[in-house]
Amino acid sequence: MLYKNVSTVEKDVEAYLEDLKDQVGINQSLIYVGAICAFANLPLLFVFLTYRPFRGRFQLLITLCCADFVNCLSIMAQGIQRSGIFIDVIATSLMPIKSPFDCVGELWLMLREVGGLWAPMIQIIMGSERILAVFKPILYNRYYHIRSIASVLFSIFFVTASISAAIILAWTKRETKVPYYCGRKAAFGANYGTYIYVVNVSGYAFGFLLNLISYCRVRTFMSKTEKNKNLARLRYYLVISVMSTILVSIPNFINLASVFFARIADEVSKAANWTTAINSGMNFFVYLALNEEFRNRCKQIVNALMGKDVIGRAVSLMEARTVMGASTQARISTITVKTQA
Repeated sequence: MLYKNVSTVEKDVEAYLEDLKDQVGINQSLIYVGAICAFANLPLLFVFLTYRPFRGRFQLLITLCCADFVNCLSIMAQGIQRSGIFIDVIATSLMPIKSPFDCVGELWLMLREVGGLWAPMIQIIMGSERILAVFKPILYNRYYHIRSIASVLFSIFFVTASISAAIILAWTKRETKVPYYCGRKAAFGANYGTYIYVVNVSGYAFGFLLNLISYCRVRTFMSKTEKNKNLARLRYYLVISVMSTILVSIPNFINLASVFFARIADEVSKAANWTTAINSGMNFFVYLALNEEFRNRCKQIVNALMGKDVIGRAVSLMEARTVMGASTQARISTITVKTQA
């Protein structure tokens, strides 16, 4: 890789290197927040994937968890790679010379694009699912399983197509030079950077709007039985979409505005990394607070790991696991045929 001296770009080299030291601290903090939030998604995945009813009903939530996990990993990877680059520049006073296609090789950037596109698309699909369940319940129940799998596949196709387009754009600009620390706009161009921000802003906001419409419909027009059945899932769908709108859409809207009106809020842009990671690490606690079945399953797992039965009495680890499995099967066998809403 080719390099250029800092003095050829910056007039005040000492001040620039001092500023880089601050950037090192900021990016090193992202390593910890990204790692913590990524770790928070692991027990969530474990609970979902080790319980057959959850695997059958919550394909979209499982997919959202995967997207959030990728998002958190991208924040951690950004902290590792950017802080390492800045430390090298401080130590040598040499800046790497990079093209957009070089930036494509940055692991954090590609992970960030996957998570940044996948999660908002899943939330749009979740909101659409609730709209269908509330306004067209017969159609919803008829095609529930097929539609859920198709929705997950569509989200994967959307992300794959978008990333492929980004890589092609970077290849066409491979002869140009960009800032050595890379970034969405640097790697893929201002137009694609705008597209990413639009997906983030509109995706989470539109998902929130769809869930809010469904919630109002349920609260206003449905019978008590239908209301309780739909509100059980709508509550945590709505909370998730509200958090995403506040923590991701609003900061990204400011970044989107900066594309057209210059850099209007640099501090908000830096904070967006933190808020994105926090948003991607909070869903476990949302389900724990609002989903009784999820909460009960967590208690079963904790009791099994602590060597207790379902009512908290100390037993052997093998007996606890046997009791947990038996209680799960008993619950499944006693469930009557219900709609999937």
